[in-house]
Amino acid sequence: KLNIYERLSLITEEIGVVEKGLNVQVTKTSSYKAVSERDILDAVKPIEKKYRVYSYPSKREVIDKDVLVKESEYNGKPTKTNTLFMRIETTYRFVNIDNPNEYIETIVYGDGLDTGDKAPGKASTYADKYALMKAYKISTGDDPDKEASPEKGYSRTNKITQVQVKTLQSLIKS
Repeated sequence: KLNIYERLSLITEEIGVVEKGLNVQVTKTSSYKAVSERDILDAVKPIEKKYRVYSYPSKREVIDKDVLVKESEYNGKPTKTNTLFMRIETTYRFVNIDNPNEYIETIVYGDGLDTGDKAPGKASTYADKYALMKAYKISTGDDPDKEASPEKGYSRTNKITQVQVKTLQSLIKS
């Protein structure tokens, strides 16, 4: 009988590299390659089944959310676009199916940006994908920090975050 660490080690050895198969369109002329959640799940699920490991997000907490405003010009007129930003903290659990009391957890973060209602789902998907990638040391073939992320044009509203609310509540109680 393998313990959870032995199982995760064997899974890590077997998975290897997952190539970036997703083309993300940023603008009409700019795009980049990424690894999709589906690519990661397709690589991980059969091997977790083989080594009898079940993984899932055991806890999620919103640690920051805001509405970001981006000002631009369209046909000579100024426009504003509101984009929901959400950052979540996810505790991801890896369980030995043969001994469910034996598990390990990792904490990961996910950010989601969306002009509609999809920011929470994007943040969750990102966190889950990276929990699996980091726990199993999955390489995608290059370094994501090679280029800076575009963050120009947004400004934050002056709202208090959930973390700040909890800190203030704690200070008030004491």
